[in-house]
Amino acid sequence: MTHSYWDIVRRQTFTLFNAVNLVLALLIAWTGAWQNMFFVGTVLTNWLIGMIQEIRARRTLNQLALLHQDTYHLADGRTVTRDGLEPGMVVVLEQGDQVPCDGTVTSGSGEVDESQQTGESEEVQRTAGDRLLSGMTIISGRLELRADATGDNTRAAKLMHEARSHKKFRSPLRDAIDTIVRFCTIAIIPCGVLLFVRSLYATQVPVKQAINSMAAALIGMIPEGLVVLTSIALAVASVKLAKEQVLVQQLYCSETLARTDVLCLDKTGTLTQGKMTLVKILTQPGWTEQDVKQILAGLYAVLPDSNATAVAIRRGCEGVPARFFTVQDMKPFASATKFSKVVTRQGTWCVGALSNILADAQNQWAADGGSAAASPSQSKPSASSEAASPASADQALRTQEIWASRGYRVLALTLDGTPAALLLLQDPLKPDVRQTVGYFRKQGVDLKVISGDDPATVQAIANEAGITGKAVSMQHVGAQDIPVLMQTHSIFGRVTPDQKKAMVQALQVQGHVVAMTGDGVNDVLALKAADCSIAMGSDSQAARAVSSMILLNNQFDDLPGIVVQGRRVINNIQRTASLFLVKTLFSFGLTLLTLVFFRVYPFEPVQLSVISALATGIPSFVLTLEPNDSRVQGSFLKNVLSRAVPGAFNVLILVTIARLLPGTRAQFSTMATLVAGINALWVLFFVCQPMTRIRAALVAFMAAGFVIAVLFFGKLMFLVPLDLWQLAFVIAAAVAIPFVLRLLSALERRILKTGM
Repeated sequence: MTHSYWDIVRRQTFTLFNAVNLVLALLIAWTGAWQNMFFVGTVLTNWLIGMIQEIRARRTLNQLALLHQDTYHLADGRTVTRDGLEPGMVVVLEQGDQVPCDGTVTSGSGEVDESQQTGESEEVQRTAGDRLLSGMTIISGRLELRADATGDNTRAAKLMHEARSHKKFRSPLRDAIDTIVRFCTIAIIPCGVLLFVRSLYATQVPVKQAINSMAAALIGMIPEGLVVLTSIALAVASVKLAKEQVLVQQLYCSETLARTDVLCLDKTGTLTQGKMTLVKILTQPGWTEQDVKQILAGLYAVLPDSNATAVAIRRGCEGVPARFFTVQDMKPFASATKFSKVVTRQGTWCVGALSNILADAQNQWAADGGSAAASPSQSKPSASSEAASPASADQALRTQEIWASRGYRVLALTLDGTPAALLLLQDPLKPDVRQTVGYFRKQGVDLKVISGDDPATVQAIANEAGITGKAVSMQHVGAQDIPVLMQTHSIFGRVTPDQKKAMVQALQVQGHVVAMTGDGVNDVLALKAADCSIAMGSDSQAARAVSSMILLNNQFDDLPGIVVQGRRVINNIQRTASLFLVKTLFSFGLTLLTLVFFRVYPFEPVQLSVISALATGIPSFVLTLEPNDSRVQGSFLKNVLSRAVPGAFNVLILVTIARLLPGTRAQFSTMATLVAGINALWVLFFVCQPMTRIRAALVAFMAAGFVIAVLFFGKLMFLVPLDLWQLAFVIAAAVAIPFVLRLLSALERRILKTGM
């Protein structure tokens, strides 16, 4: 929904079908058969309604996006939106921020993901003097950036906003509509030319009659309104979701979510409330809780970390005097390492995942040649009364596992690789998570919890939410093992960003439609890879930028409502598309029959226009917008054709029989119009099953409209009186049509089932 108003007008107006309709209208006007221009009203109505609905949807979504626009802090203390940035301003950027402008780093340092500009997924360390471009993401650290180019003057804007890496999301609905349009585009012009040439030269009909015959055939082939109705249905869905505080950034994403059979969930912010709290500090021998809080306060006074964990630790240490450190080196938290490191004169302090810290210390010890001075087992905390030993690390790991299994996030504070304390943090489940998980399980959607946290913590939270199973640690899992694990397990911990992406891709290779929720820069790669990506409104700018939809009120329980809207779009467009295709297919078939069998095309343009309006146009608007939360099943195009082919084939049979009866061309055209109209109404009746009051009223009104058109506007429709045998044929056809349609449908199902 990022198109300008001019883009919408241009896309709705300058189409091949509109061009063909314009040419046909001009040709018919030249013949003087003004009543045959009835179809122009339908075309204009579809065009106007389509533009109004899409512009309305765009305005609603733009207003919603404006209310939730990203804001940035300036070095002078002011706050501005992305649109408010001007060259010369100095922007403060922290972990998770997406760079809003092209500029130069004036101070600070941090890791930057430049993949949206370079294509490389490696994080790059940037410091003062380095240049950053709009769309890059701050992975860790804190930077101050002087804006050199903003808004439309940035490199990213000039490259069509490639920084956001918008892609053409998977959409069977869009692909099916494109297939129908391509078929019509390929068939319509050569069929029209051949029909006109044959009528003019082979059957020697007058030019004006040849033009009207050609126009009738082409008007019948054009599924006018189908593309418009699809856009309207998606736009209406977007507006309804916007009212529920769901910002749709990709038009077809609600459809994709409705088709999703695997939903990958990040734990923090999706299952949990995202309100991390430091609950308890478990100190190791020789340390006190006051010591640990003072150290943490001192470390986080110099660390630029701004994630939820860092915020919770800072909040938990408020009011405690911070210990002063002389910092020699520092590495902020990164998703790849899962810990923060500060090198001081007292030693190397780390806060994060204990197993990762110990592995890093061991690697450093080995890199230093295994010297005693570098050995983790020989180091001593400055405030400790007893020396550290390997046993203390083993005990800390066991303690961590116990608390993690109870649903706590457990971090370690270490000095030179030796644990000083374990920090217990907790993020409670969202209130309606269990109901939402239950909904997706009932719908047959497989849920996968993928998190960078400790596997025991992830398992405890997932089990509490209703997702059963044992967690797998991905810490030492190779890429080759991921596809098998995705088939056998549902809960994963210690997952790196690259592994998250690989897990999503493995599911897609196995034929699944994958949706992914995420909240931080560690989820960006997976969000980009997913068929449908979902971010919370409070998530990092990077996660929101690449997501196809944003839940602005941060509620996981909004997802079932999105699924319902997607189902409404798919199921209703599936119904209406079959109505359009009946006319398209029988018009194409009658054109071929006219080229080899009939003397002239059976219909006048006005006759098909009336049938189309009453049996397709008006009903399609009603059916497209009605509630429909039935589960989506089968192929869209296959389902549409299975409903349309019997109706179209029945018209070919009936019109061919009418051609064999004696009578004038006008009587043949009248019989064809009556049986085609009655057939279309019966198709509408079957499409409306199961019948509701609204659908029953719709069928009744359309049938009454057709009767009124025949009885009172017959002359306008070029209808003439029929003789007794012709009238008997029409009555017999009206009675037989529902039985023949059922028979043809059963035969079609049998053919498809047996593969004949």
